[in-house]
This record gives sequence, C-alpha cells and structure tokens, in this order.
Amino acid sequence: MDLNKETASRFWVQQFGKKQKAIDFAGREIAKAAYNDRGSNYGWNVDHILPLSRGGKTADYNLICCHILTNDEKADKFPCFKANTKEFEIKKRQNHYEIVAKTAYPKKEEEEAINFLDVAQGLKCWKQCKSDNRSVFVGYVKIGVEISNQSDQLLERYRKFLMELFGTESIYAEDISEGYIIRYNQMHNRNFIFTVIAGDVPLKEDMENLLDECIILNTYSTYFIGNTGFEDIRIVCGIKCYASHFEMSLKFKKDIVENQVQFIDTLAIDELVKINTTAEKELKGIISQNGFYPYDFIFTPLRKNLEKFI
Repeated sequence: MDLNKETASRFWVQQFGKKQKAIDFAGREIAKAAYNDRGSNYGWNVDHILPLSRGGKTADYNLICCHILTNDEKADKFPCFKANTKEFEIKKRQNHYEIVAKTAYPKKEEEEAINFLDVAQGLKCWKQCKSDNRSVFVGYVKIGVEISNQSDQLLERYRKFLMELFGTESIYAEDISEGYIIRYNQMHNRNFIFTVIAGDVPLKEDMENLLDECIILNTYSTYFIGNTGFEDIRIVCGIKCYASHFEMSLKFKKDIVENQVQFIDTLAIDELVKINTTAEKELKGIISQNGFYPYDFIFTPLRKNLEKFI
C-alpha cells in the first residue's frame, strides 16, 4: 500500500511511538527513515491486516506497519500465511481483525542489570567496555525565535513541542535579547535560541529523517507566526562529525550548543546535511552562505491543513 511519507510516518508513531527502529510482527527490524525503501535492509510499508480482497477497509484499525519482505510474504493470503519462516493467522476480534502468531518465536531477552557491588560482574563489564573508534555524526537543530509575548509559558510550550517532534529531551535555550539579533525587531520583543541535540545519526536514512522533521517544524512555523505570539522563527539543521564518542563528549557543547550560527532563511542546512540527503539534488548550483544553504521547504499537504486553522 503506497502512502505519502507524512501519512506513513503518522502510522509509524501510532504503532511504535518515538522509536526510530522497531521489530515488525514477524520479527524483522525496520527503520522509520526507510519507508518504502526496497534498497534498505530496514525498508517497510503499511499493509492491510484483513486484505482488501476479503472485504478489508483502508482504515487505521485495519492497517499495520511491517517490513517490505513481510508484506510481500503475507500478500492477500487469508486466514493463514507464513512470514519470516513463522506461521500466522488473521483472526476476528469483536469488530476488527488481528494477526496472531500460530507458532511462538523467541523474543530477544533484555540484558540483566549489572550489580557493581559484585566484583565479578563489575570486572566483566570493564573487560567488555572496548573502545569504539568509529566516527560519530551528531545531528542538531538550532531555532532562533522572536516573540512579542512577555510570558515564558509560550516558550515552555514550544520547548515541549520540540521534544515531541524530535523525540529528545536534550534541548537547550538561550536568551539573546540583549545581544544577537535575528532580524530587525521592535524594542519590546524578545529573542531566544533553542538548540536541539538529535543524537547520533549514523545512517543517511537517519539524516534524511532529521531533515524531514525540520521541514515539518518549518511548516508549523507558518501557523505559529502571527497566531501564537511568535514574530519570527528561523531554523538551522546541521551535523557535526567527530572521530569518536570521547571526542564528541569533549567538544559538542562548544561546537554546537555555544556556537552561534547565522539564520539566513526560515530553514537552512549545512554541508553534511546537504550531501547526505535528497537536498543534494535540490540545491544543485546553489552557493552556501557562511557554510549554510537556504532550504525553505515545507510539506504542502500539512500546510494546507494548517491553513484551515489560520
């Protein structure tokens, strides 16, 4: 079943919440950023539980996120089918249908907590703590906001909105009303910068997902400005590369949190985001400004729905 990326993302959140990776009902690993990507080992799509050919409806209660291979194996089979070498059955439950495993398959056991008062367990942990020399790509978002409302309640609501959108509590706020100015503003307005640390984004799919979340935020800005006390919102999406987690822990605060960027557009991206996402093609021939590229993209269907509330 082909859906636009926004609708598919909604089903993902509905089924898996804020997780970026999950296990489908057949035991296959899928990644949020790999929607409809047959070239990815984590590619997934949305399937009908009760097939359309059997009278199933295209409604939330009859849809499920699953690996592309799982979907291919299930197809329109009813009531029994096999996926990932496991047998399943589609059973009716009151007014809807569910997929039930006919043969139990082992679930991954959660690792037991280490008792550091036990010397044997503590030293075993130490021996297993080997250095990781792979590069670390830290995704971040800096948002410059200007508000006319003197109340901090608006800023707290916005912080919580960012937490939900980016799925992280690593959000820093800085009052720059007396210094850095985002744009020419009236004297009574206040200026702040929010810095969101999205964490390690090792795959291109992760970087694409981060960019999509920034585009969503940029789209919602069209509603926030003029309707909630915001006078201006400008976003920068970037990625910093470190040689190791240790180097990252030493430098990320100065490199990202304390670093002031120039907000050149309502949404801008840096070089690493550009070359690792679909933005590379869209920005062909565009020259960067102080290391950032203007990328004022929005999700049109979302914008149209927001216009109903403006």
